[in-house]
Amino acid sequence: MPRPIEESNRERKKYIDPMCVIVMVVYKGSKTMIYHTVLEAVGHTPMIRLQRMTHEEDAQVFVKLEGVNIGGSIKTRTALMMIEQAQKQGKIHKDTILVEPTSGNQGVGLALVGAVKGYKTIIIMPDSVSEERRKIVKQYGAEVILVHDAGNIGDCIQACVAKAKQMAKEDTRVFVPQQFENENNIKAHKEYTAQEIVEQVNGPIDGFCSGIGTGGTITGVGQVLKAKNPKIEIWAVEPEKAAILSGRPVGGTHLQMGIGDGLIPPILDQDIYSQICIISDEEAIYTAKQLACQEGLLCGISSGSNVAAALKLAKKLGKGKTVVTILPDTAERYYSTPLFDSD
Repeated sequence: MPRPIEESNRERKKYIDPMCVIVMVVYKGSKTMIYHTVLEAVGHTPMIRLQRMTHEEDAQVFVKLEGVNIGGSIKTRTALMMIEQAQKQGKIHKDTILVEPTSGNQGVGLALVGAVKGYKTIIIMPDSVSEERRKIVKQYGAEVILVHDAGNIGDCIQACVAKAKQMAKEDTRVFVPQQFENENNIKAHKEYTAQEIVEQVNGPIDGFCSGIGTGGTITGVGQVLKAKNPKIEIWAVEPEKAAILSGRPVGGTHLQMGIGDGLIPPILDQDIYSQICIISDEEAIYTAKQLACQEGLLCGISSGSNVAAALKLAKKLGKGKTVVTILPDTAERYYSTPLFDSD
């Protein structure tokens, strides 16, 4: 990913082209970092140690706060990687139409990338996703096509995928990144997310937990962490109503948007995890609320899923060990969901 231009505050006026669009300025010591597009600022999210939600006899739990990433979620990383790799490979051109089936955050990420790069973008989503997700996608200038979720998220996602493939068949300008099958999804996490985690923790990592959506995060991060510590314990996290990796049938529409899409993603490395942790909607929401009121971390429902699993793993591993998980997105796209219902 491109790096920002650095220059001293004093010389700033001298070297900035007045025709250049400056998106973000971050003060870093005596220097100013200037990003010429918002995409240059993707990644480098903070790692935070939980203080009040763990017990003294537990392993320490570190959470990577992706809600402060550009676009508000971890999915901007994969959207950017998939599109930039497609550009390099000549798969997309100036008149390309980006079309992607998604249950939410990947759609936001692709809409953002499409906006910056000038591509028309169409996102196909289940109508069970939060209203905020739809509005954010539209705010980035993308079109939203809703597919009815009749109570089986797996069937609905498959219908979204089929719709995207049909559009590509009918219009040669359409490019479908196919996050569930695209190896660049994994690449984004192996080359960036995982490397940031290793650098930030700067020590042994004994456990890692991640929800399964496309499988890109757990595969990419998991492979890097396991290469460094073959004894690491990695847990896959599934919603109770869509625990298909555990051999259960899809039991309706769940609230842990972004994970548990009711299918086994082709890019998922099923050998990377040693255990599957099933989390109910109620536990995910409760944990997400606790993250806000005890740790000051305002994050989405799937963050609650990941942390609920991480706390169980921390209890199992015990004092002196380190568990890492990811908070995939921000809570602001869940105002219309039970996450913000009063107790």
